Amino acid sequence: MLSRLLDHPRKEVNEAMGRIVAVALVPIIALMGVAVVGTPAEAISCVGAGDVTALGPAGCTQGGLTFSDFSVAAAGFTGVTIFLSPLSATVGQDVNLNFQVAHDPSPVSLADILFSYTVTASGGAAALNGIDLFNPGQNVTIREVACGDPFVNGVCGGTLLANLVVGPNSNLAASFDPDSQIFIRKDIQFLNNAFISEFTQSHDLTPVPEPATLVLLGSTLAGLGVFSRRKLRHKQAQDV
Repeated sequence: MLSRLLDHPRKEVNEAMGRIVAVALVPIIALMGVAVVGTPAEAISCVGAGDVTALGPAGCTQGGLTFSDFSVAAAGFTGVTIFLSPLSATVGQDVNLNFQVAHDPSPVSLADILFSYTVTASGGAAALNGIDLFNPGQNVTIREVACGDPFVNGVCGGTLLANLVVGPNSNLAASFDPDSQIFIRKDIQFLNNAFISEFTQSHDLTPVPEPATLVLLGSTLAGLGVFSRRKLRHKQAQDV
């Protein structure tokens, strides 16, 4: 009887402690959820990034540009994968991405790949002002459209920046007014007995003034200001 009386308050204490611990864990778990779910993934380097569709929303970065929202759709194939290879590089103002293509069957006849992505100039980077596409494929034509606004049902939904038709083993370039974000869509068309293992896309940037040039420009403007003030004071002295 005495043991039951002693157990009763101990049971109440244990239950109260359990409720306190449970209440304390709720905000901790919530904060952990925010930390895990609310932190966006960071973009990785585009050099050798691999399967473009596995990059996620953050995409990849190269030469001050972020490449994101990669999409690949195919017709007439049992499988298609587009990779970013280690050959991607930045040369001067040109950000070159080398895409490798694995398609099955290969070669193939009368098939099609739709490939699209978004290019955004990072903060402080120069704007985009051109594209250049090299197509080394056999019996493959690449139709490329660059748009200043997102595509709507495969159609440029705003400003058309470039419209290229690049035949087999050839390249073509286009220039346009500087833009901080562009949307690119490629229609890779396979004719008879056709295949392609890679293609290279260059994204051209407007040149950024060197620091010395900016200093020189600032000094010139300052000098012009001093000269103007002196001239004005001299004229005022003559009038007096």
